[in-house]
Amino acid sequence: MNKTWLSIFLAVVSLATAHATDYFVSPNGLDSNPGTEELPFLNISKAIAKAKAGTTIYLREGIYKPTVSDIMKVKGESNVYDCVYFLSTNGTSQKPITITGYPGESIIIDLSDIKTENRIMGFDLRGNYWHLKNFDIVGIQVTQTGHTQSINVGLFGGSNCIVENVNMHDGMGIGVYATKGSNNLVQNCDAYNNYDPVSENGKGGNCDGFGFHLNKAEFTGNVLSGCRAWRNSDDGFDLINNFAPVVVEKCWAWENGYDANMVSRGDGTGIKSGGYGMGSSPKVPAVIPRNTIRNCIAYANKNQGFYANHHLGGLDFINNSAYKNRRNFNMVNRKSVEENVDVDGYDHNLQNNVAYFPISSGADCVNINLSLSTLSNNTFDGSLTVNSSDFKSLDTSELLRPRKSDGSLPDIDFLKLKESSPAFQCGMGWEFEGSNVVASIFDDSIIKEDIYFNLNGIKIDNPANGIFIKRGKKVFLK
Repeated sequence: MNKTWLSIFLAVVSLATAHATDYFVSPNGLDSNPGTEELPFLNISKAIAKAKAGTTIYLREGIYKPTVSDIMKVKGESNVYDCVYFLSTNGTSQKPITITGYPGESIIIDLSDIKTENRIMGFDLRGNYWHLKNFDIVGIQVTQTGHTQSINVGLFGGSNCIVENVNMHDGMGIGVYATKGSNNLVQNCDAYNNYDPVSENGKGGNCDGFGFHLNKAEFTGNVLSGCRAWRNSDDGFDLINNFAPVVVEKCWAWENGYDANMVSRGDGTGIKSGGYGMGSSPKVPAVIPRNTIRNCIAYANKNQGFYANHHLGGLDFINNSAYKNRRNFNMVNRKSVEENVDVDGYDHNLQNNVAYFPISSGADCVNINLSLSTLSNNTFDGSLTVNSSDFKSLDTSELLRPRKSDGSLPDIDFLKLKESSPAFQCGMGWEFEGSNVVASIFDDSIIKEDIYFNLNGIKIDNPANGIFIKRGKKVFLK
């Protein structure tokens, strides 16, 4: 064989070797099968062990119920978690490793038979560029009676991972819990009806929907988007002890702090947005991160809707809506690292938020230092107020509508403002993303156009009675 043909032969062999094989898994499969669509594996772990960059693992319809013998890593995380599925292989940006439900089919992973003396974790994402998509996880267990927790999906080192349309419910553990990794996206996931009746006398205080507790400042770029959390026995979303900023956007949290029967359980905050505890020597980063909460809904959570949680610096709350929480917005901060004393919140930025009908009288926004924070265009800062007639709908059942076929949030009118509402004209609430706010209503590019803006720079297509800006001047319509 001459050198030219040898080079071609080696290139073909290299390409064949580099190509990742896709695998199929089915509750009716066999692990002695080759893992093809016609002859699938039985256990998900079998396919995970074979996966490499570019592999897609397709889960066929049915219920997967692993047993203790299927655990891939005993005490695999922090020497306390038994990890049922241990995802340590790295994908790449061009070749992620994907575990997905087969299109159009219903997949349930039931962890109720995993009972050990240790904490339980369903999926431990240690590798980079993993994509979990389109399946449910139910029944995760807790067996320890002291201070403990179990986790459905853990981000414990992997970066650039996506957890999408994965629903974690009716179990004893946290939905998604993150401590390490950068640029991870949790998108269009639901966590609900999770309650731990075993540990700590059943108070359920460690059973959140979603928890991001990143332990190094370098773990940046993490986002929760389009997620829903309801009736988890502790919090819907919890960002305590973060060393790096996290964004929570377009997320809905309701009736947290209760179990599925609305019995009072844990803390009960919709979105707990920061904090480092009130101990005498908290572990804190050199630079306190600013978590961002935007375009979110908090309804009927047992204690707080949006909560600063004794943070040691400022947080950003932009275009959120709160209704019937005990306190809709609670901005309390800790005085300093050295002094574990509560003070009115400082350095917060609250813009375009709506708060309506808190359970505690006058608790639309409490515990905030107005001189040390920035508040603008909120219903609780003197801009204006709202009442029931301002909203298109207060029908809470809309929150439970099925997601769209692509997994995105359903279309709802709940807590949306009527176009006739002054708050709508000011761009307040969860439905506005700022795209219709003009940077300057006096820009030369628009000053010659017949466009109406309200006094906050919001474009108004059909202006009603009131004062508006047109061609750079105030006009009064009646």
